Amino acid sequence: MPTAIYIAGLGQSANKESVEKYAARYIKELEYSTTGKSYYTKVDKVYYNEDQSSLAVRIFAHSKKDNTTSSDTLIYTFYDFEYNELLNQKFQKKSILAKNLALLLLVTRKFPALVTNLFRTATYHKRAQTFYMFMIFLAMSLAVLLIIPSFIGFIDGSNLTFIKIHLYEWQINTLRFLRDTSKNMLPLTSLVIIFLPESNTLLAKVASEFTTIDNYIQYGEQSQIIQGNLDALIEYIMENEENPKIHLHTYSFGSIIALDALFPIGNEPCANIQTNVKLLITVGAPYEFIDNYYKNFYKERIDKMTNKIQWINVYSLMDAFASNFRKTNDVGEAKYGILDRKEIPININYEIARKNTYNLFSFLTLKHISMHKSYWDDSKSGQSCTRLIFNKMNELEYWNK
Repeated sequence: MPTAIYIAGLGQSANKESVEKYAARYIKELEYSTTGKSYYTKVDKVYYNEDQSSLAVRIFAHSKKDNTTSSDTLIYTFYDFEYNELLNQKFQKKSILAKNLALLLLVTRKFPALVTNLFRTATYHKRAQTFYMFMIFLAMSLAVLLIIPSFIGFIDGSNLTFIKIHLYEWQINTLRFLRDTSKNMLPLTSLVIIFLPESNTLLAKVASEFTTIDNYIQYGEQSQIIQGNLDALIEYIMENEENPKIHLHTYSFGSIIALDALFPIGNEPCANIQTNVKLLITVGAPYEFIDNYYKNFYKERIDKMTNKIQWINVYSLMDAFASNFRKTNDVGEAKYGILDRKEIPININYEIARKNTYNLFSFLTLKHISMHKSYWDDSKSGQSCTRLIFNKMNELEYWNK
């Protein structure tokens, strides 16, 4: 029986998304592709570890044989894998100032690579968009730091005269500079508060998302506990589902979590993964973004899953983070993949707007960044990339295996 694990994106990417919505989109495609059947779900909360749970969304087909008899058949099950709290639990305990400093240090550390990559040929084609995005992050983090001098704005000339006997001249000049800076910053700060009342919240979310991803990729922070919990969920599925063949449905950073499990560093994938994971689906996978700015992340991977899985990759040319696994930013078959280009995905292009509708204004307003959430909207009834995935799974007969 095919069984799926849904691994969503992180932070802003996962906003208002759930495994129930994801399953509902597949039900809609099932209804469009069949006649004489209706579909419904049953949702159970299961605990695969003492403190870790998952929602199991089971899709049933209901069909009438005649006027008096009918049958219900389980056809697919989605389990969700929640890793956001595990990844963020240390960072969320920090103050807004500490989060802001972490974001500033991240941008500062990556700045040489950001500049260098603008002028070299690489497989990642959206370097200008990400450079611009990181410069905005730099401005946001600096803005908070520049608010700090407002706390010494009470220092006036008489104060400085009074404390002059206790300070050196250069110290007094520094205080004057900070005082003047605070006076100049306060109007700008006021404008930010008036027009962007949620700026602190936005900064916290941005800092949290990018710094936790950086810590995961750069230092492996929380990676062991996340991968251990994913192994435990797969073990639970093996023990509680009938002959399961596991499909990994992943979106955004969730695809990196899945690739880490399939092609780990140092250790082999667990036996259940090697034997029972048959399909990987990635949507908006930031593979090329990470490979471009973290050169060693995909090196020295254990090659046990090559040719054991089928890989379907959905991408948008307008998405600044999505990977098309080609050397050019155009539509076509993937030319390379992971592990020295051995494991190559089946590419599926999904667009909601023409490429030529994007211009300088779109670039300046970060439209390419917001397009990372364009694969589906908040409603489960709208069109989405799910239809393309569903059709490809039908073509490869993965609804039956």
